Amino acid sequence: VLLKGAAKDWPLFTKWSKDYITNNMGSYVCKIIQDSRPAYAKDQTTLKFYFDKLKNVSTLTLDPFIQNKPPLFYRDIKTPNSFFTTKDIQRFFFFHSIKDAGTLPHNHGNAFNILQDGEKEWVFYDANQTHNINGYQTLMKSNKEYPPGTHAKDWFNKEIPKLLKKVDKVFCCTQEAGDIVFIPKGYCHAVLNKSEVMGIVFETY
Repeated sequence: VLLKGAAKDWPLFTKWSKDYITNNMGSYVCKIIQDSRPAYAKDQTTLKFYFDKLKNVSTLTLDPFIQNKPPLFYRDIKTPNSFFTTKDIQRFFFFHSIKDAGTLPHNHGNAFNILQDGEKEWVFYDANQTHNINGYQTLMKSNKEYPPGTHAKDWFNKEIPKLLKKVDKVFCCTQEAGDIVFIPKGYCHAVLNKSEVMGIVFETY
């Protein structure tokens, strides 16, 4: 589900910048990502070092959400909102990524992806193992063909034209700054950055 402009009146939309994140959340540990399989990235640093020193790489934090001690990022989220509360959130991650980077096909639990800045192209299909074995097998094959070290840009160029022959339905959308994308549990999704991007994701129960 693409929620157009749903976060435009949230504090993060006007407050967040590289300097703001560095000065207020700079101590958070983040991954240094050089491909489109961020879950496999091993090198880590702080957000301050990332923004001050590193170029042409991407990053994300990935932490459990502690309800009685929410992350500093959460103070810039408008609550209550129509989509989730602190009780709903399992984990979160802040992200910053460069143009033409992205994320290869993968799936996880329910998630709200909030884009603070930039533009991203999304592709989705049902890959729930329990009721869409064809989609699940397509995802598993993609994971083998595009392992760590490969890039979303290549997958978008090579696989999108063939995807409708492999799965029943394909959904696409363009996410712009201030938009929220909701990804249901089990839905495979891939992302290609059309510009430099920054935002935050909350995965819910």
